[in-house]
Amino acid sequence: MLWRRLLAARRKRHDRLRWLLSLLLAMTVAGCLALAAGQAPWLQPGGGDLIALAFDSSPTMRAALTRMELAIAEARRTIAEADSGSRFTLGADPTPLTSAEALLALSGSVEPEAVEADLEPAIPSGDAAYLFTDGVSDWRPITDPATATRTVSVLAPARNAGIVLFVTRPAPSHEAKPEALLEVLTTDSADASSPVRTELTVADSETIRIRRQLELPPGDRFTALIDIAGFAPGPVVARLQTPGDVFPLDDRATLVAARTAGSARVVRPKSERHLFVQTRSRASFDDSAVARAFAADPSVEVVAVHSETDETDGETATGTPAVTPGDRDSATEPLSADVAIFHRTAPAGLMALPSLFLDPPDALPAGGLSPAEAGSQGQRRINRIDADHPILAGVSLLGLPATISARELDPRCRPLATAGDLTAIAVCDPADPASPPVSSFDPALPLTARSVVIAFDLDLSPLSQRPDLAALLQNATEWLATVDTGTGEPASTGLHDTINLQNERATRINDSNLNPVPAGRFAEVTRDTRTLALAGLLLASIEAITFFRGLTV
Repeated sequence: MLWRRLLAARRKRHDRLRWLLSLLLAMTVAGCLALAAGQAPWLQPGGGDLIALAFDSSPTMRAALTRMELAIAEARRTIAEADSGSRFTLGADPTPLTSAEALLALSGSVEPEAVEADLEPAIPSGDAAYLFTDGVSDWRPITDPATATRTVSVLAPARNAGIVLFVTRPAPSHEAKPEALLEVLTTDSADASSPVRTELTVADSETIRIRRQLELPPGDRFTALIDIAGFAPGPVVARLQTPGDVFPLDDRATLVAARTAGSARVVRPKSERHLFVQTRSRASFDDSAVARAFAADPSVEVVAVHSETDETDGETATGTPAVTPGDRDSATEPLSADVAIFHRTAPAGLMALPSLFLDPPDALPAGGLSPAEAGSQGQRRINRIDADHPILAGVSLLGLPATISARELDPRCRPLATAGDLTAIAVCDPADPASPPVSSFDPALPLTARSVVIAFDLDLSPLSQRPDLAALLQNATEWLATVDTGTGEPASTGLHDTINLQNERATRINDSNLNPVPAGRFAEVTRDTRTLALAGLLLASIEAITFFRGLTV
């Protein structure tokens, strides 16, 4: 009996220790899992701030979902580091949420908000606002000036190849023969030096007509003219397949109605436009890419060429009087022209005719640009364009190298393409001749008609080897010859059909104004959560092992 009582007492103490050990392990497991789920923002000292969390709505945030996932992880870190009692708003929704509610909302799938191009989201006012963006687009949400705003970079450079231009247009020498202009742009992370390999296919409604393997250096582009005269009626689809591509939105482009009943649906100019050309040297003009483009364009006709070096007794080599059509100082109108082209020269008198200035001389003002500063020319790349203007329809200029002189822009003019702070292409609206001049550089040359200035040498630019030059010149002459009806409708360029045109800015997914996220940042954001979760699972495994071995209950 004594031994039985002694063994019973020892067994009770042993069971009590097993029960306490089991309870301790269970509480530790539950605590680790709870901390991993919520990161315990309620344990932080202080409190009471209203914090707005806003996520970039641009398409590049969908690049392989990496950037949006990183933005959500950074937002969770912000919530975890906030003071106790803080409230949070997500996007443009003004509803304040507790830290637990905000974490729960962020635990699901967060998609970039759909915002119209001409509208910016309004972020609710509060004590602080965090803007999570990759810095590629022009996303600039409206914030209260009294709110302390911080931009958080979620840029993760990656590989991409995309179709940035796919349009139909008539072939220059065969008006009834349609062709398509296709342009592919590649990009890659900053530390990648190998070429981007991609497969391009072009298919009609029946079969794949073109299949080509491309190897392009990062940042380079591939341009091709495709004869679609033999394609089947219906849409024409171009596709890219690129290993490691993170941005699929620009991998497909479609010519919706490239052909109808065997002929392309192309908007033709309403009438032929007559051009008068004034050039510094007839030989330099005849050998230029501009002359070849005009000669191949069936929508224009060069009616006369006036060369400064070929004048003889007041007449040009073509036998016409050496005056410019539309010159106010001329007694008679020597010929009928719609547009005046000034090739490396500028008019001496006042112009009443729409004018296109091509590489104007540095010493003379031309069409709204002042004389260039001496010794200010520099090789730059065009980095900003007004893609909505009809002159640039079907023309790809971003990244184009050009040697441009520094000039002042007339207040009546606006730039269409710029390289840093220098104007590469500008358009100028007409002014009332009776109104006082507003130009600070040459009041003797008021703008009495529309003008377009291409302020760099086209022959020394890669544009001379690309079909974009013909499109640019055709657009410019069409815009200059179009009479403004006051309806506000843009002039028809006569170049493109209904297309699915991709945004080149989105394709350049790494061209950001922010610094990339440091390597391993995503792992750092979620490291504490994963550590706590693994600790909880490990303790649960230990409890299971001790239970089956009889050490715990």
